[in-house]
Amino acid sequence: MLVNAVQRYMVLGLIFIGIFFTALIVLERIEGYHITTTEYYGLRNLGGLIYILSFILGFGHYLLAFYIVILIPISWLLRKYVCFPMMRTFIYMIGFGWGGLWVFDLMYHPYFVNGYHLNRMTSIWIYAIAGLVYAIMENKIWRRGQIQNEQKAT
Repeated sequence: MLVNAVQRYMVLGLIFIGIFFTALIVLERIEGYHITTTEYYGLRNLGGLIYILSFILGFGHYLLAFYIVILIPISWLLRKYVCFPMMRTFIYMIGFGWGGLWVFDLMYHPYFVNGYHLNRMTSIWIYAIAGLVYAIMENKIWRRGQIQNEQKAT
């Protein structure tokens, strides 16, 4: 199925983008629905499909660049130097949680955060869970590749 590392990282890139956008929609559903003014165009005011398309077109190239330039080397270094899968998972959760803080700051202006009492910790937890899911998927894909390589060798 997935023959080499490049194919595995391509599949992981698609998984990363799917997990990121899912976390983005969950964050908007939880925190964005607190904003009840027409000044903010979120999922409620703009419509789900248009909102998702605007995120893909607005953030898609940033996500692709982020994945290629930052996450692939980090993933490769973690796989090479960190022996314990639980430690890699913990590092991914911290990194994704920190990224969730960045996404929260991009999505919500301080005026909305203060006026509608939006909670930044929600974003951190949502993206930390996304990091957990990514780490689990990465581990499954790499284990499946190891099993396939062992079967080819015998």
